[in-house]
Amino acid sequence: METNERTERVDLAAVWGQFCGLLNEAGDVITRDGRPDDPLDRAEGFRMLTRLMRGALETYLEHSDPSHPDLVCTCHETIKIVAENPDNLYLGAALDGSREYRVWGTRGDARWISFNTFAGGGFGGGGAGTGTTLHEHQMAFGPDGAFEVILSGREHPGTTWLPIVPDTKSLTIRQTFARKGIDRPAEIHIEVLDGDAAPPPPLREETVARALLTTGHYIRAVAEMGASWADRSARNPNVWIDAQDDDTRAFKDPQITYHQAYFDLVPDEALVVEFTPPPCDYWMIALHNHWMETLDYTHHTITLNNHTAEVEPDGSVRCVIAPRDPGVPNWLDTAGHLRGLVGVRWVGDDVPDVLPTSRLVLLGD
Repeated sequence: METNERTERVDLAAVWGQFCGLLNEAGDVITRDGRPDDPLDRAEGFRMLTRLMRGALETYLEHSDPSHPDLVCTCHETIKIVAENPDNLYLGAALDGSREYRVWGTRGDARWISFNTFAGGGFGGGGAGTGTTLHEHQMAFGPDGAFEVILSGREHPGTTWLPIVPDTKSLTIRQTFARKGIDRPAEIHIEVLDGDAAPPPPLREETVARALLTTGHYIRAVAEMGASWADRSARNPNVWIDAQDDDTRAFKDPQITYHQAYFDLVPDEALVVEFTPPPCDYWMIALHNHWMETLDYTHHTITLNNHTAEVEPDGSVRCVIAPRDPGVPNWLDTAGHLRGLVGVRWVGDDVPDVLPTSRLVLLGD
C-alpha cells in the first residue's frame, strides 16, 4: 500500500473488496470445525463480529492519529473483547513512540487504576504484548486527586513517568470500580507535548485503506483468539483449568491474575463455585458466552465482586451459576445460556494465586 501522491492513487474499491474478504474469513471462524451450532451461540458469534468492527473502526479510523490523540472507550456494554471486565472503564489512545505526551486529570473513586502501553497493533493486532506499565502506587496525587503522567522516551524528573519506546503505538487505561455506575470515574485528558496546535489534515485515501485492512485483520484475529481459547476450555467442562495461551497472556496487566472454567449445564443443574479470595485490591467473578463476551450485565446479575458478593464468616465465597434463581446468595444468572465461561480475577501487587473449585448440583438441592 506504499503510494506516491504524484503518480499513484490507492484503489479504495479494491481495498474494500479485501476488507469484505477478511470479514468473510472472520465469519468462517464462527462456523468451522464443529463450533457451537446452538442458535443462541451462532447469533451471538455473528453479533460479536459486528461489535468488533464497530470498535476497531473507532480505533483505527476515527481516532488513529497519534498527533491528535483522544482517549476513547471502545469496550463497553455493547462492544466486548475476549473476557473483558464489566467493572472496568477502558480508555485507549493512539501513540507515536518517538513523541512525548502528557496525561492528566483527577483520581475519581476507582478501586484500581493501571496504564499499559503496547507496540505493534496491540491486543489482537500482533506485537510483543504489554510494554510498559504504571499503577496507582507509582503515581503522585494532589489533595484533590489531581495527577499528571508524562509518556516519553526520556525521564522527566519531578513527574510521574511512563516510559515509551520508538515502536510504542497505543495506550490503554483501566479503571476498576467496586460499584460501576455509582463510583465517580477519573477525569482524564491527553495531549502531545512536542507538537503544534494545527488541526488534523484532510482525510487521505491511504488512511482509509490502512484502517479498513487493519480492521479486517483485527476482527478475524480476535474472533479466532476468543473462539480458540473457549474451545480449549470446553474440552474440560465445569473444571477450572489454565486454557489461556500466549496470544492473550502476553497482553495482560502484570497485576491481574485470571482463571476460568467452561460451564455446561442442563436446565435443572447449577454449578457451585467456591473460593477464598486472596488479599488483594479487588476481585471479581463474571459469566461469559461461548465467544468469551460477558453476558448481558445491564439486565442480569452475571458478575459479583468484593463489594457486591456475600462473604462467609470464614472469608470464603460460594457462587451459584444457574439458569434460574435458586433462592440462595450469590446467584449468577446465565441469562438464557446453558453453556459459556465463568472467570475470576485477583487484582493487585504481589497477590497470592487461588484456583476456585466447582461442582455440579441439581437446582432442587
